[in-house]
Amino acid sequence: MADAAPWSRLKSEVYSLFGRNPKSNRIMPSIAALEDSHAVLDVGCGAGAAVRAAAGLVERAVGVDRSQAMVDIARRRSRRFDNVEFEVGGAEELPFPDGSFDRVWNIHAFHHWEDQSLGITEALRVLRPGGLFLIVESDTKGKHGLNKDRALAVADRLRSLGFVDASVSKPRRQWVVTGVSGDAPAA
Repeated sequence: MADAAPWSRLKSEVYSLFGRNPKSNRIMPSIAALEDSHAVLDVGCGAGAAVRAAAGLVERAVGVDRSQAMVDIARRRSRRFDNVEFEVGGAEELPFPDGSFDRVWNIHAFHHWEDQSLGITEALRVLRPGGLFLIVESDTKGKHGLNKDRALAVADRLRSLGFVDASVSKPRRQWVVTGVSGDAPAA
């Protein structure tokens, strides 16, 4: 599903240069405990920095974003990688088969999802058994990001929607909510 109000190419280029999350993109491979056999998906990938950070560590690195302009930027910046791909789509309707990924993550965009429960369910659907879902958000009191209570509520929601385990941590002043998929893919 493409963005209902797509960003212009210029706005996307400017955001990709100045609105990045470099610290979060760099730490994602370590907090996701990536292995060379993994396939990973970045939901809301923007210009693809976290996908590129993972590309040298995994078998397959994929990004999905609602904005065609952002996907175009990500593809252009990732040409040197043969294990990277990008698709246009939203969290609520991921364009991938069931059980496609070992890790699914979202960096600083969960608060933008139109239907967070549906997005969580989609993440669970595309995860392989024992896969890990990670949500990284800034520590905030505003509507962007999470605070402790909201992070704990998201972990509860992960469990209620089918993840067998969910936890909350706060490395480097950011909230990380993780969920582990069960033994069988979600129906």
